Amino acid sequence: MHSKRQAFDLDLPGKPKGGWVGWRGPLAATGLAALLRLPYLGQPHAIIFDETYYVKDSLALLSFGHERKVIENADASLLASGGENFQSIFTDAASYIVHPPIGKWVIASGEAIFGATPFGWRIAIALLGILSVLLTARIARRLTNSNFIGTMAGLMLALDGLHIAMSRTALLDTSLSFFTLCAFGFLIIDRDSANSGGTKIWRWAMVIALGLACATKWSGVYFAAAFGILMLVWDYERRSKRLEGFSFWFTRDFLPALLMPIAIVAIYISSWVGWFRSSGGWNRNWAAENGVSSWLPDALVSLLHYHKDMLSFHTNLVTPHSYASNPWSWPLMIRPTSFFYETDPTCGANSCSQEVIPLGNPLIWWGGAIALAVIIFFAVTRRHSAALPIAVAFAAGWVPWLFFSARTTFSFYSVVYIPYTVMALALGLYFVNKNLASSKPIPLRWPGLTFLLVAAALTAFFYPILTGHSISYEMWQLRMWLPTWV
Repeated sequence: MHSKRQAFDLDLPGKPKGGWVGWRGPLAATGLAALLRLPYLGQPHAIIFDETYYVKDSLALLSFGHERKVIENADASLLASGGENFQSIFTDAASYIVHPPIGKWVIASGEAIFGATPFGWRIAIALLGILSVLLTARIARRLTNSNFIGTMAGLMLALDGLHIAMSRTALLDTSLSFFTLCAFGFLIIDRDSANSGGTKIWRWAMVIALGLACATKWSGVYFAAAFGILMLVWDYERRSKRLEGFSFWFTRDFLPALLMPIAIVAIYISSWVGWFRSSGGWNRNWAAENGVSSWLPDALVSLLHYHKDMLSFHTNLVTPHSYASNPWSWPLMIRPTSFFYETDPTCGANSCSQEVIPLGNPLIWWGGAIALAVIIFFAVTRRHSAALPIAVAFAAGWVPWLFFSARTTFSFYSVVYIPYTVMALALGLYFVNKNLASSKPIPLRWPGLTFLLVAAALTAFFYPILTGHSISYEMWQLRMWLPTWV
């Protein structure tokens, strides 16, 4: 007789098949992501939500190396001109901005190639969103030793409505999500490489990615701290297994790791090169104009003062907003942010609605919230090799915001942790299927495929309001499942 299973089985599959077999699923997910993110990328032909800041700031970086103020009705002028002679929308005065430059340079790269048009300022973000699907699938594959689980994670991210809408909007958060996801992948490769006696080059690749993340939005610092601590914990465990002791870990791992935050700061400061090279950037000459003497160069003193003002802005941002969302509610997608809404009669009905709203796929988000709770439990109680890093990465993207619940925040910030939500969901579905099997565990195929088919149907249902398609008001209202979504 078979003995009863005494504990929940958390074993992962053996080494997955490599070569083309390991790439075909992730590439299929990436292809699906492209099909959902690239068509009609210039729709709506408008500057939506906070694009009004980053579209123009990116153009200013291209033209002047630093952000400048704009003329009245600059958005309308830019759209009407078709991107021609866009420098005319700027004044000579510097603009006060509150985010570092890298994410805006990403947007600017598309504008430089395709022009100052909606397609031009969205295309680079769309490409990062598509690549994020490939990264998610391959990272999940490495974490779980399963081609199928990795593909599941990639397909779920490809289908998620919030990620689709954010990949089609010229904001900074998709760039932040991409860079932190790269850092997470490098962290996992570094762990595996170190266990097999490899070099530490991958952790320095992680540092570069984290530097770019911090130079996109300051919340990249949370990932830098979380990944750095996890890296050192893994280093210590590895030294202990080799009987090398604390002193060996301290000198060989901890002390060299102190160079990493220095490198991140260096990357961050370097990202301000356009501001340094200019003479007219905001507060560029503050030290000289105020007679401040220091052992630091005047430009660096001025930048530090500028950052003091930026910090004050972020910590005191409590301006009421109709779409503000408490961070505690983000995992359940209670209050999504409407980026664009028009009622022009363009759908053939008497009353039309055209909206862009980063609304997560309900099945993925609500199922993902349950999966995250389970994965976090396994991470804490079992130190599971896949659950632990997923839980840490998710926490880095969400938990710090809980301490700023009084600040004006928005649910679309959660695009930074949705890759880890789908990893947790794919892994959780595998565990459930494996432990429900009456005989030998079966692959996560039928439950997983059924889940994907329902998720795909929901994505198709919500797709018009993710991408700004004009539909009748009645059809739009049919998609507002919760009163807080309106």
